[in-house]
Amino acid sequence: MSAAQTGAMASGSLSARLRESVLPLWQRQLQHPFVVALGDGSLPRANFEFYIRQDALFLDVLAKCFGYAATRSEDQAEIEQFGRLLLNTLVVEQDLHRRYGERFGLTPEQMAATPMAPTNYAYTRHLLAIATTGTLPEIIASMLPCAWIYAEVGTHLTANKAPSPDHPYADWLRTYADPEFDAVGRWLRERLDAHAEGLSAEAIARLHEIFRISTCYEWLFWEMAWQQEQWPA
Repeated sequence: MSAAQTGAMASGSLSARLRESVLPLWQRQLQHPFVVALGDGSLPRANFEFYIRQDALFLDVLAKCFGYAATRSEDQAEIEQFGRLLLNTLVVEQDLHRRYGERFGLTPEQMAATPMAPTNYAYTRHLLAIATTGTLPEIIASMLPCAWIYAEVGTHLTANKAPSPDHPYADWLRTYADPEFDAVGRWLRERLDAHAEGLSAEAIARLHEIFRISTCYEWLFWEMAWQQEQWPA
């Protein structure tokens, strides 16, 4: 856990309480066979290609959710940052996926034409439902597990040493272990904690439920890629 995360846990902030409420499932992500194999480089290419194609579709929706968040804000600096996160999601993370797509012989058109797997469809519908009907704290709570968990996974998988140049997924590991990526989740936590001040107990309970559902979908996303999940025939 980073120093920022440790500080959040000690502070008793809402974001810390949200993570604590789902901690067993949160920690299980680090032991998921997909994550373990991704870290040591033994993950079969077919599983990683499946994951990359699905994650590219997911990021398209996540970018839209940052846009919805911007429309809920009245703070100029916050609006600008949501806009930067939208662009960063499209430019930086999608570029990572495009590069892997090229390595696998996939064109951008083929990537975009990939059908959403059931779990990916369900997760993105959850995000879009919150983005289109929810409050700003609810939108942030729905997106936060993605940014926070990926930063923890990236840090965990590179804690002992940086990936070797011949590691098949070195680019992925470097992207999500980068302190700049961790800063995304840290900023979202700060904004959620700030916006949560003065909320009713009912509103806070709603944030816990949204955060829990998104955390469950994060675990299911790894499982989806590990099983190469398909729609029933």
